[in-house]
Amino acid sequence: MFRAETTALYLLAFVMLQHARPQQAATLLEALDLLEPSQPRTLMALAAAQVRCGRARQALATLERCRRAGAETAPTELLRSQALGALHRHAEASAALRVFLQQRSTPAPGA
Repeated sequence: MFRAETTALYLLAFVMLQHARPQQAATLLEALDLLEPSQPRTLMALAAAQVRCGRARQALATLERCRRAGAETAPTELLRSQALGALHRHAEASAALRVFLQQRSTPAPGA
């Protein structure tokens, strides 16, 4: 698939997510992940859609794939916190939120 088409799929998924259609966004992002596997941007958006449509366990698996792809960032910790909270794993959710806050308050190298 050409770059323009995959970008269009991503943008359509983003619009769906912004307009309270997380299930449709997740479907588009899952298709995009099949076309371009393990792209951090796609995985992050997919995890967000999965959390929002009640698929927290799948979101955690997606975030693990994101970590393996080398994209462990503050936003991944925030999404991890949300997914864990949805699963009533509150202690782990709090720990992930603390990591998020710590990463957000640490200045980037060279900044």
